[in-house]
Amino acid sequence: MRPSPSCRAAFVHALGLLAIVQAVQLCCATSLGERGYTVGDISWSACSGEDVVPGAECGYAIVPLDYFDPDAGVAKIALGRYNATSPNGRKGSVIINPGGPGNPGVSLATSSGPDMQQLVGDEYDIIGFDPRGIGQTEPSTQCFSSPEARQVFIVNTVIDRGYDVASHAWDPSNRYHLVQTQRDADALAKTQFAICAQTMGNTLRYMGTSTVARDIDFITTLLEGKDALINFYGLSYGTIISQFLANMFPHRVGHIVADGVLDAVAWTTQPWYKWYRNWLIDTDDVYKLFISECTKAGPTKCALAKPDEDEHALLSRLETFVDSLYDAPLAVPNATLPGMLTSGRARLFLMGTLISPTSWPSSAQILAEALTGNGTALLNAVNEKDLKDLERSAVSCNDNQPFAPPQPGEVVDELLDDTARVSRFTFAVATAEPDSGCQFWPVTPPERFAGPWNATLRHPMLILSNSLDPATPLKSARAAQQRQGASQAGLLIQDGTGHTTLALPSLCKARAVRAYFANGTLPAEGTICPVDASPFPENEGPAARSEMVRIVSLEDRAAFESLRRLADTLLG
Repeated sequence: MRPSPSCRAAFVHALGLLAIVQAVQLCCATSLGERGYTVGDISWSACSGEDVVPGAECGYAIVPLDYFDPDAGVAKIALGRYNATSPNGRKGSVIINPGGPGNPGVSLATSSGPDMQQLVGDEYDIIGFDPRGIGQTEPSTQCFSSPEARQVFIVNTVIDRGYDVASHAWDPSNRYHLVQTQRDADALAKTQFAICAQTMGNTLRYMGTSTVARDIDFITTLLEGKDALINFYGLSYGTIISQFLANMFPHRVGHIVADGVLDAVAWTTQPWYKWYRNWLIDTDDVYKLFISECTKAGPTKCALAKPDEDEHALLSRLETFVDSLYDAPLAVPNATLPGMLTSGRARLFLMGTLISPTSWPSSAQILAEALTGNGTALLNAVNEKDLKDLERSAVSCNDNQPFAPPQPGEVVDELLDDTARVSRFTFAVATAEPDSGCQFWPVTPPERFAGPWNATLRHPMLILSNSLDPATPLKSARAAQQRQGASQAGLLIQDGTGHTTLALPSLCKARAVRAYFANGTLPAEGTICPVDASPFPENEGPAARSEMVRIVSLEDRAAFESLRRLADTLLG
């Protein structure tokens, strides 16, 4: 259940876990059912707040809390809708998920609905939703009394600052330090999950992807009718939902897109520290591309670059700086939260930079300032936390099958080997993607789908991948297509970088996606789409005009601008 405002006020003043538990028991006894909500209710009204586009609606759907226990109560799923605008009529709804897990999705309809319609077609209503435990959906994942209490818990721990890794990763003293850090990480995970168990109890069971997939199935019926097909566009973690939907409800597949594919087999069956060997195979290549694009752009476009410095020299200079922070962290007295810039925090910032190529110019400026001794902007950036509580863990740990607790040394040795063989960002991703500690997760979900992943679909799905994605490599997209079968899943490759194909605009990709939603057309096998913008764009001259060569109509320009805005909205 979600605490009322008066309950949350009580929480803020509650000190210590016992006081928090007592506040929950005292203030928050009223369930959604007792407040008059009934399964099947759906309601829409005008949205409030900033950045709401004209015509957008906000609302909710009431669904079973537990699809296997009708007596468990109800959940209230927050929804946003931007209605179809085509003069030729309406085809249905497309439900969107931005990834995470942990990211709310209502605003994808209420703020970005027109831009999403440019991608999937204006014959569709765009439906954004906050998945279980996230955003405005009730019950929410609220293990701590407030986001501030959660911040106090993690400040300056490995959860906050990341792992500090020496330049010689396999040095015995470095391994010793990392094992000690992993012991801390395990203890922190055990503590925060014990807090969850005491403040939320069995409510934590209902936040997994299997339940979210059933919510989408249920909501589609509420919106479109009993026999309606499911239309869904999932990005990043949202591709896990795409794969669950396709294989849990193959008879209801209308149009399902998986963009930036996470490996569903690894997600559901392997412990977190064994994921990165396959997931980060392109990450260092993206890093090198960032460096090479910076040197090509030169100092006027990329603040990191120096005249007459080649990409190898720039990479060496940047890596030397990051390594130096291991022995001598940089004092940052003027940050919003004053502190120190460590090698772990610097690596976290670099990983975030690779995700969003449209941020490369601004990230280069921040890095250039740090290299001169001013780490204010960099520390401010890494101190911005997307997650409010443990809403991500509530998804990933409910999805992941139980495993025996590994010894800290076992985890560290796996990550060190991945650092040496796969990517220098392995330990950074272990912090940036907080899915660890599930061996201490205190509840068992009512359902944990783990395949099979080769169902015969009512209609084929569409898989999208960049050629170089730092977080979800093309290899994972190919594996998903192979498991599903080429006749059941088409694959389009965008010849670009960043996380998901929305990281950079591609009109070729957009046309293919729109054709798929229009009539189910899949791109020909082997289709590769170019991108229509570069990370360091020219402001004038022939290079700038060359980016626009493929924009040959007003419709193309509108689509291009929408794709630009979506990249900024989703990736920053």
